[in-house]
Amino acid sequence: MAAKWEAYAEVVEHIFRVAPQATPTRSDFLDICNANEISDDVIDGFDALREGVMYKNADEVKAALVAVGQIAD
Repeated sequence: MAAKWEAYAEVVEHIFRVAPQATPTRSDFLDICNANEISDDVIDGFDALREGVMYKNADEVKAALVAVGQIAD
């Protein structure tokens, strides 16, 4: 089931806050989710992203999640 952007934003914004020059991939988001108590819906959403794509900012991540139908209204 899709999750609201705010749930994803917690993970995404953490990465860019800690490492502003980072270009995280799907597996980076999943690693953070699995190391913390992140909901299964958020984990499933990140898991739906294509592996190997590097994201430069939160807007790119959000657009990718929207494109794969993982952002809830």
